[in-house]
Amino acid sequence: MKWFVAFAVLLAAAATAQAGVIGDITRKISSLYGSHEEPPYELVREESGYEERKYPEKKWACIKTVNNNANIMEPFFWRLFKYFSGHNKEGTYVYMTAPVTTEYRVIEAANKEYTMCFYLGEEFQSNPPTPVDQDIFIQNRRELVVLTRTVGGYFGSEEHWLEEAGKLAAIIVSNGEHVALDHQYWAGYDAPLKFWGRRNEVWFLKYS
Repeated sequence: MKWFVAFAVLLAAAATAQAGVIGDITRKISSLYGSHEEPPYELVREESGYEERKYPEKKWACIKTVNNNANIMEPFFWRLFKYFSGHNKEGTYVYMTAPVTTEYRVIEAANKEYTMCFYLGEEFQSNPPTPVDQDIFIQNRRELVVLTRTVGGYFGSEEHWLEEAGKLAAIIVSNGEHVALDHQYWAGYDAPLKFWGRRNEVWFLKYS
């Protein structure tokens, strides 16, 4: 599937007869489907069915909304991808990283807060490109200690993420630990057009 998409995009680029277009699009496709730099973390411990990780403080490029519909997440992905693709004040190209995280908070019954973020690789931790999109901001995410597990499948909706959160929470609670279902992170490691061999994680913050 991914090679079909790549081939179709390259054909469209060739039709434009513009110098450099094919190379630019090829680089973007490679960024989506190639290997990705990930934020470092320390594996603190492993339990039956989940693990504890410690992520150090790092910078992420983010976009946030208060809404009651997670369908806005796909447009957010492409806006952040555009920023990584050079749509920033410096015109700097940033290679895609993983995971893409969405911080999910329940504010009240009718409103939820979604903050989608792309990790800024080590090359850009000290000097992130300046966003042109006024809704994109650089977040200095503090150290996180999370409880999580990795699962496959295509998580195409909020319901999929919350279903996994419920399953993971049950395992964690059965081990005597507490998690809050109204505050969690959804971590996706794969491009939207990748349908097989996917990697997904719900992150619950650890409470002392």
